[in-house]
Amino acid sequence: MSQTANGVSKRWLLLVITFVLLCFFGLIYAWSLFIEPLESNFGWQRSQTSAIFTISCVTVCLGMVVSGVLTSKFNYRLVMAVSAIMISIGFIASAFCNSLIEIFIYYGVLVGTGVGIGFNCAINTTLNWFPDKQGIVSGALLMGYGGGAMILSPLVTMLLGVLDWRMTFGVLGVLFGVLVILGAILLRNPSPEQVAPLLARARENNIVSSVDYTPVQMIKTPAFWICFIWLTLSTSGGLALISQAVPAAMEVLESAGAGTGAAVLATATAAMGSVSLCNGLGRLINGFVWDKLGYRASFTWISLAFMAGMVCCALAVKAASFPLLVVGFVLLGLTFGGTMSATSAVCGTFFGTKHFGINYALMCCQMIPAAIIGPTLLAATQSGSGSYGPAFWAFFALAVVTAVSSIAIRRPKQQAQIEIPDGLFNAVDESVQQPA
Repeated sequence: MSQTANGVSKRWLLLVITFVLLCFFGLIYAWSLFIEPLESNFGWQRSQTSAIFTISCVTVCLGMVVSGVLTSKFNYRLVMAVSAIMISIGFIASAFCNSLIEIFIYYGVLVGTGVGIGFNCAINTTLNWFPDKQGIVSGALLMGYGGGAMILSPLVTMLLGVLDWRMTFGVLGVLFGVLVILGAILLRNPSPEQVAPLLARARENNIVSSVDYTPVQMIKTPAFWICFIWLTLSTSGGLALISQAVPAAMEVLESAGAGTGAAVLATATAAMGSVSLCNGLGRLINGFVWDKLGYRASFTWISLAFMAGMVCCALAVKAASFPLLVVGFVLLGLTFGGTMSATSAVCGTFFGTKHFGINYALMCCQMIPAAIIGPTLLAATQSGSGSYGPAFWAFFALAVVTAVSSIAIRRPKQQAQIEIPDGLFNAVDESVQQPA
């Protein structure tokens, strides 16, 4: 049966639809656009408005876990509808908030959880069509998610310029509701017959695991924990840079005699833009590397780019060289994007596709410790030394540990297991195996 006859040819259209959806889901990372209006309106401190973003990052991860369980028991369209309702209510309710706790709940919890649920459901549904191209397709989709903030920031900026922040939240609530529901209507899961030849070929070529691990089986393998540690360390570097890119660039520019003021801030912001751009490119590049050269090459290039990027940044601070700093930013942006792509690809390659949704969500929980380790370590080292130079050298040491740990990554062996006590994960395991 031809690809056109069995419907597999439509998978590329579904890929485009999901890419657009993920661009909008990625808009949650454009939170910085709302910081100044909220601080001006309520007199909140930067630590308070930053806490809103931190909460949303955590709830995105939790929403992904919830989505993994829901998609194993209910129709994906129902799950996407839940996502649409939560995001819409969260944005619209945020438009009427008058206290910090309200926006913690409405934006941080409702919008964040809704994005996590919708993101996981959309990417899981689409990857089911591509068992033979797990790396490149996940990389392309995650490029949309990672680049969504950069692509759609002009839209939000325009709305904020014409409307106030409350009306902008309201417009986004309606827009998200319509788009996510539309995406739920257009997306569809393949039948086993449609992807069986592709899946068989992928297993023959070791693109996906021939064994489908349940969540508990996955977390009992040493491979899961080694990957989790590697991903946490690598992600922490990217999150650290994202949190401090502008002030680090301004330090180098001021040391180089560029002065201060709006022009320097604009230049520093442009440098941060290189991180966002390369974040998206890194996801796509790693997808090609993973599919063509294998997981070993993927972990190697990311680890080397992490080390080289931190060295460039540290030397740039010492030499007051802005071009060298931009090179470092580019390398670290590629590192962060590649790591996000590897998080998805490793789940299918190491642990199979049957329980991809919940397994991917559990692997993505590495973002939680990474979000604590990265920005905290960089800020603390910079505060203690008064410069970003020692901070970047500290992260170079962390990058070396990351590179060494990558050597230990191997495909899981069923006979090698770690004892995990009965409890939460066992309940999750049972839920994903029960018929809906």
